[in-house]
Amino acid sequence: MAIVKPKRSGPSMDMTAMCDVAFLLLTFFIMTTQFKSQESVTIDTPTSISEEKVPEKDLAQISIDNNGKYYFGVVNPKDRFAIIKAMNDKYGAGLTDQEQARFTRLAEVGVSITQLKGYLNLSEVQRGKVKIEGIPNDSTKSELVDWVKTYLTDVNPQAKLAIKGDVKTQYPAIKSLFNELGKNDINKFRLVTDAENQE
Repeated sequence: MAIVKPKRSGPSMDMTAMCDVAFLLLTFFIMTTQFKSQESVTIDTPTSISEEKVPEKDLAQISIDNNGKYYFGVVNPKDRFAIIKAMNDKYGAGLTDQEQARFTRLAEVGVSITQLKGYLNLSEVQRGKVKIEGIPNDSTKSELVDWVKTYLTDVNPQAKLAIKGDVKTQYPAIKSLFNELGKNDINKFRLVTDAENQE
């Protein structure tokens, strides 16, 4: 007579607890993620072999596009509020509290302080279509240096300055920036580049 083998069943595991943990982790990461503000201009930076990273906090950045236009941005939204308040008082731009709050959502500014009120009152779609003139930076009106000095001296003296230029930016735009910074004793800054592929 043949022996009847009992039916084998594999081990079972209740996945309810694992699903709960996965959804809790997903919720945690969604709630704690800080999204980067959209930049006004896309800059294609040159490459270098430097492996030093630009700090992600306490940082001000000057961007120069391929047309030689200047943009200024601050990483920390709280610092953005302090700098726009200081610049509003200094230039008498007449920005309301709501407009100053809108400014804190911008990654960088690329218009003169006199045009900032109108720029902030545009919708995001309209801002994307408007032609930005850049922040003035020449020997007659160096508003860009005012933004930098206000941030580095009045708002956050521990902050670092970074300069991000496009690979197609012409030399006179870079030289003009360095000259104006040098006249105001701002001689320490970092140049932002992409990492070069080492083979």
